[in-house]
Amino acid sequence: MPKVLVNGIQVHYQKRGANGPDVVLIHGITSNLAMWYNGLLNGFVSEFHITAYDLRGHGLTDITPTGYTSENLAADLRALLDVLGLDKVIIVGHSFGGTVGLHFALDNPERVRGLVMMDSGVACLRYLRIIQDWWGWEGRPSDMKEKGLSLDKFLTLDSQQDVTEVIRHGLSVPRRAGFKKGQTGLTPRQQKLLDETRLGYEFRDVAGLTEERLKTVKTPVMALYGETSPYSKMAAHLAKIMPNTCHEVIEATGHFYAIHKPTMAVEKILPFLRDPEGFVRQRKSESEAVEVLAGELREK
Repeated sequence: MPKVLVNGIQVHYQKRGANGPDVVLIHGITSNLAMWYNGLLNGFVSEFHITAYDLRGHGLTDITPTGYTSENLAADLRALLDVLGLDKVIIVGHSFGGTVGLHFALDNPERVRGLVMMDSGVACLRYLRIIQDWWGWEGRPSDMKEKGLSLDKFLTLDSQQDVTEVIRHGLSVPRRAGFKKGQTGLTPRQQKLLDETRLGYEFRDVAGLTEERLKTVKTPVMALYGETSPYSKMAAHLAKIMPNTCHEVIEATGHFYAIHKPTMAVEKILPFLRDPEGFVRQRKSESEAVEVLAGELREK
């Protein structure tokens, strides 16, 4: 279990893959690097040199009372890359991991060849999140309702910064997919993270990652979102305001497509990893052509 000292904490990481371009995998809040072993890692290792790591407070990385904003975690990432001797990388981040990657790309554009945002919620775009009319509230399992994970609960808490109890309730519900199906995610380690840190407050902080700053992102970005995700509207908006960004959709799945449909995710992501700049340029060109054709049809 290799660890390195980064910003005063011991960070756990794993390396796999070929002697190809460097790709860094970043998991989301309350997850850990094990999520990538659900099929995604195997899809990348034949062509790329993969580094996956546990965010501060997660997995086998040290827990600290504070330090969980996207800005804090982007600083951890820079220090980790320095220690590991990784100069320029492609980042693949799920959920908040993609937000951390985005913040890192803004602060360190010279070190990022490309970024895949896998259904990442961005705090400054929270107004685009689908809550009240999200289809997913229908048919919620009884165990979720028993934990208070209802629309009414979310509407009550949405204006509050600290969502620790929402996270705690969510982790208490048995998982419906993946190699831990039937188990809850509320392990003693997760309990400690929620009880002893400001994670539930800090990860929702804009932390300088404003919409105006997003407009300055030059890094090639693929915004890959689940069709039924509550964050789905953010994908097209990111592609609209960030000049070197395209958006892709994983059909008939939601926020956790990385777990539920890893093979489909790999198929979408691999072409981007092979040529981030060229991939985005092609997708933008195709999108513009479709818009021109649609305009012509409307005029007829």
